[in-house]
Amino acid sequence: MNNEVLPEVRPRRVGTISLGISLVGFGIVYLLRIFWSAFSVVEVIRFWPVLLILLGTEILLAGIGKKEFVIDKASVILLFLSIGFVYCLAVVQYAIEMDLWSSI
Repeated sequence: MNNEVLPEVRPRRVGTISLGISLVGFGIVYLLRIFWSAFSVVEVIRFWPVLLILLGTEILLAGIGKKEFVIDKASVILLFLSIGFVYCLAVVQYAIEMDLWSSI
């Protein structure tokens, strides 16, 4: 008889790679803004749909393999929250650059 215990295979969590890449990307964008004042975060924020493409690509690639996968709901929620946070920061930066604070 074969009494070997097989390790339990956990399903792959989809969304964690997208969240990690987006957080690293946001960090790089804001570091560029600190060290290079001509760099505009407002222009970069227009490319936020790239994050949705990244998440969709990760889901499609996980579905190609026959392994089981689970969408990591926490990572997806954090991804959308980070998009909103970066958008708010870009709006504040735009308001400062256009001197909109003096009209309030």
